[in-house]
Amino acid sequence: MKEVRADKRVSVLFYLLAAYIFLQFIWWAYLLIDLNLELYSAEPVETQNKKVLMVLGEGAVFFSILIAGLIITKNSIRKEISLIRQQRNFLLSITHELKTPISAIRLCLETLSKHQDLDTPRRISLQGNALENTSRLNELIDNVLLATRIESGENILIKERSNVSSLTNKIIKRFSEAEKRISHQIQEEIVINIDPSAYDSMLTNLLENALKYGEDKPVSIDLIKKDDKVILSVADQGSGIPEFIQKKIFTKFYRAENEETRSQKGTGLGLYIVKQLVELHGGSISLHSSEEGTSFTIALPDYS
Repeated sequence: MKEVRADKRVSVLFYLLAAYIFLQFIWWAYLLIDLNLELYSAEPVETQNKKVLMVLGEGAVFFSILIAGLIITKNSIRKEISLIRQQRNFLLSITHELKTPISAIRLCLETLSKHQDLDTPRRISLQGNALENTSRLNELIDNVLLATRIESGENILIKERSNVSSLTNKIIKRFSEAEKRISHQIQEEIVINIDPSAYDSMLTNLLENALKYGEDKPVSIDLIKKDDKVILSVADQGSGIPEFIQKKIFTKFYRAENEETRSQKGTGLGLYIVKQLVELHGGSISLHSSEEGTSFTIALPDYS
C-alpha cells in the first residue's frame, strides 16, 4: 500500500510540473507575440504576420522538443519505479528462498544431534533432507552469483567440445522426484563447442520452470541437431503465459504479479540467466505459449 501511494505521489508531482511548464510556455509565447506586434506595429500587416508566424514556427519546434522530453522523462521514471519494485521483490524473495533451506537444514541437524538413538531409516531420511536443501541453497547462490557476473560483463564462458546428449541425460536424472513427469527424445552423440556448466544452468532453469508451472502435468524435452544448429526444447502442459507477460519474462528480477507466481518459490533470475547464457553462446531463445502449455526453444550454433 505504501508503495502504491509513493508511486501516485511521483505521478502527481510529475503531472503538476508538466502542467506548470505548459502554462509557462503558453504565457511566454503570448508575451513574445505581443512584444513582436508592439515592436513592429509601424510595419505593414504582412510583415507583422510573418513575424508572428516565425515565432509560432519556432514555438512549435520548441513545443515538440518539450513534449518529447516529457515523454522520455515519464518513461524513465516509470522504468526506474518498475526496477525498484522488482529489486524490492527480489530481496524479499531471495530472503525467503535463503531462509527456507537454512531452516530445514538446521532442523535436521538439531534432530540428529538431540536424538542419537534414531533408527537408521529415520537418520538416512534426515540426512537426505539436509543434503537436498543444501543443494537447493547452493543452486540459489550459484544463480545469484552468475547473474552478477553476467551483469558485470565478465567473460564467464569456458567452452570445450562437449557431448550435449550425455549432459542432457545427466541433468534429467537429477530430477528423480519428477522423473515420471518428464519425457524426452534426445538425439545421440551431439557434440558441440559449449560451456558445459552454462548448458547445465540453461537446461536446469528451464526444466525447473516447466515443472513448477506445469500444473503437475507431463513435461517434455527434445534435443536434435538440425543443419548447423542444435535445437533444445522444453515444454509443459500448463495453462500458458499471458501475452503481456511474455514480453517481460526474460527481464531480470521479473516475476508475474499473480497468485500462481507468488505461491511458487523463485527469484526472477532463472529465465534472465538462460537468455543471457544463450546469447553469449551466439544462440537464440524463443517462447511459444497458449492455453495448452508453454515451450521454450533454444537454438545453439554448431561451429564444428
